[in-house]
Amino acid sequence: MDFKSKYTNAPEATKLKFLDAIIQSNDKLQQEFMNFAGSESNPVAQESYPDFLELVKTTRQEFLENFEHVDLENPDWDNYNPPHSGYIAEWEQYQQASEQEFEEIFDRFRAEAIDNIIQQKLDELTAMLMGLYEATQDADIPDEYDSFGDVNEHLLDEFQNVMNDIIEKLKLSAISENTILGATQIFFNYCDAAYPGNIFFAQLFQEYLMALATKTSQADQLLSLLDQSGAECKTLPKLVLLLNKNAGNKTEWLQSARQFYPESKGVARQLLEYYFENDKGEFLRIATELFENDKRHWAQQLKDFVSAELDKPLFIKVFYQLTVDEKEIDHFLKIQKLLYPETIQKLLDDIDRDKAFKVQVLAAEERYEEIKTIVEFNPGDWHYVELISPILEIYPEFCFKHIKQKAELTLKNERDRHTYQRIVEWLKLADRIPGFKAENRLFAKELYNYKPNLPALKDEMRKGGLA
Repeated sequence: MDFKSKYTNAPEATKLKFLDAIIQSNDKLQQEFMNFAGSESNPVAQESYPDFLELVKTTRQEFLENFEHVDLENPDWDNYNPPHSGYIAEWEQYQQASEQEFEEIFDRFRAEAIDNIIQQKLDELTAMLMGLYEATQDADIPDEYDSFGDVNEHLLDEFQNVMNDIIEKLKLSAISENTILGATQIFFNYCDAAYPGNIFFAQLFQEYLMALATKTSQADQLLSLLDQSGAECKTLPKLVLLLNKNAGNKTEWLQSARQFYPESKGVARQLLEYYFENDKGEFLRIATELFENDKRHWAQQLKDFVSAELDKPLFIKVFYQLTVDEKEIDHFLKIQKLLYPETIQKLLDDIDRDKAFKVQVLAAEERYEEIKTIVEFNPGDWHYVELISPILEIYPEFCFKHIKQKAELTLKNERDRHTYQRIVEWLKLADRIPGFKAENRLFAKELYNYKPNLPALKDEMRKGGLA
C-alpha cells in the first residue's frame, strides 16, 4: 500500500498523534503551524494592487543594482572558492568567480522568499518573483570577454532554479487557502497589465501557479480567475488540466487535454495515460502520432506502455529507437525475434560508430566472424576488452595472438603505470581463453622480466595475480 492510500485510510486519531509527536520537538514546524493557524482563523490581509506594484518595483531595483554591481572583468577574488584544486584556465576562473557572486545574490533572495512562505505571505512572494524576473532581464552587465555568452540568459537560468526551489518548498508546506486566491488573482492582474499577450511570461510561472493550485480545494474559483484574465488557456495547458481535474470536471478535462496535447508534452503524457486505461484504440492513434513527431522523446515515454500484444509495429519502432539512442542490449533483445534480417542490418548501420555496442548486438545474433573483423581493424579501440571478449572461445588462437601482439606493441611504445594496468587487464582476459592459460602465463613471465627493468609493471602484475 502506498503512502497516499495508507494516510487516507488511517484514523484521524492516528494522524493527529503522529503530527503532534513531530511538531512538539521541531521549532520550525511550530512556527509554521502558528502562521498557518492564524491565516486560517483570520484571513491574511492581502496586498492592495498599488502595494503589490511597489514591491515589484523595489525588488526589481534592489536586485538590478546587485546584478550590475558584479564586475565580470574584476570579480570578487577575495571570496572566490575554486571548485577543485586542479588547473583552472584563467578565463574559467573569471567566469566561476562571477557566477559565485551571482549565486550569493540569488541565495539572499531564496532565503527571503522561503520566509514569506513560512509567514503565509504569498502575495508578497509573488511580487518578489515578478521583480526578480524583471531584474534578470533588465540588468545591463558588460561582458567584454564574452564569459557567459549571454549574461541575462544565465541570470534567467538561475532565476528558474530559485523558483524550482520555492515550488518544492510550497509542495512541502501547509498553505492557508485564504492566501492562494489572492496571490493568483494579483498575478493575473499584473500579467494582464504588464505583459499583455506575452505567452512566455505566463508559461514561465505555470509550475508556480500549479504548486499553489494543489494547496486549495477552490479549483473552480481559480478557473474563473483564469477565464477572466487575458492569459489564454493554451499558454497554461497543464494548469488548466490540473484545475479541471481537481474541480471534478471530467468532460472539460478531456476536452482540454485533446486541445492542448499537440503543443504540450506534459499534457500529452496525461492524455496517453488516460486513454491507455480507457480506450486502447485512441491511445495507439495518439501514441503513434506523437512518436512520429518526436521519436527520441516519445520512445522513452512509451516504453512502459507498448507491447507486442498491444501493437507489434509500434512496439518494434519504440524499442528500435531506444536501442539506437541508449545503446542498451536489453532493448534490442525485446525485439530481436521480431525483426527482419534487413532491419537488423539497418540497426547495425545506425549504431556503427559505437563499436562496443555493435559487438553486443552481433554477439546476440551469433555473428562472430563480423566481431573478429571489428577486432582486427580496431586494435587501438578504447573498448578493446569489450570487443574481443565475445569471441574468446570461438577463435581462441586468434584471440591469444591478437592480445599478445597488442601487449607487446603497447609496451614498446608506451611507458606509464596506466599503460601497465591496461596490459594486466589484457593478460587476465587471455587467461580465460580455452587452452591458452599456460602459454599466457609464460608470456606474462616474459613481460615480468622485461628489459630494461620496469618496476611499476612488475608491481601491477603482482597486484593482478600474474606474478
